[in-house]
Amino acid sequence: MKRGFRNFINQLKKHWLFVLILIILFTWVIYSYFSEGIFYLLATSDIDSIVAFINSFGWLAVVAFILIVVLEVVIAPIPPLVLYVVGGIIFGTFLGGTITLFGNVLGAVIAFLIARKFGRNLVERKISKRLRGSFDKFTKKYGGWALFLIRLNPFTTSDLFSYLAGLTKMRLRTLIISTTFGLIPLVYIQTYLGDVFIRDNPFLFFLFIIVSIIYLALFLYGLWYLILRKKKTKKR
Repeated sequence: MKRGFRNFINQLKKHWLFVLILIILFTWVIYSYFSEGIFYLLATSDIDSIVAFINSFGWLAVVAFILIVVLEVVIAPIPPLVLYVVGGIIFGTFLGGTITLFGNVLGAVIAFLIARKFGRNLVERKISKRLRGSFDKFTKKYGGWALFLIRLNPFTTSDLFSYLAGLTKMRLRTLIISTTFGLIPLVYIQTYLGDVFIRDNPFLFFLFIIVSIIYLALFLYGLWYLILRKKKTKKR
C-alpha cells in the first residue's frame, strides 16, 4: 500500500505542470461558484444568465461554450442538462448539438486519461490480482455497452464514469465510441428542445427533468432485477 502511494506521488511530481493546471482550474471553479459566477449559474440552472454570459464572448462564444462543457465534465460535478439546453438556445439544434457533443467527448477523454495515468497504479496495488483480473475481464466484455447505456440517461452522464473507466483496462477507443453514441440522442434532443421550445417555455425544462428521473428509476430497477435474477440462476 505504501509502495502504491509512493508511486502515485512520484507520478504527480513527474507531471507537476499538468497537476498545477488542474489545481488552478479546480480552484477557479470553486471561486466561480461561491462568487456567483458561471458555475453558480450552472448549478442553479439560471438559463437566461448563462446564455447572456456566453453571448458576451461575441465571436468566441463557441470556444467559450466548448471550454465550459469540458470543465463541467472534468472538474465540476454539475448535471449537464442545462448546458445542452443553452447550446440549443444560442447556436441552434445542429451546431449546438455538435459542439456540445464534441466538448463532452473531449472532457470524457481527459477524465479517462487522468484516471488511467494517476489512478491505475493505486488500483493494481489495492485490489487482489484475481479480483482485478475478473473485473478487467468483465469490463472488456461488457464495459462499452454498460457505458453506452449509462450515457443515455441525463442523470448518469456525469464523467465520474469516465474516471472509473480509466481505472479499468477499457480501451480509449471504446470510451470514445460508447460516449459518442450514448450521448448523441440526449444531446441533440436537448439542444432541439432548447432551440425550439424551452427558449419560450422554460417550464418544459423541468418537465424533461421529471421524465429523466422516472427513466433513471426504471433503469436502476431493471439493472437490480437482472442482477437478482442472475444470482438466483447461479444458486440453482
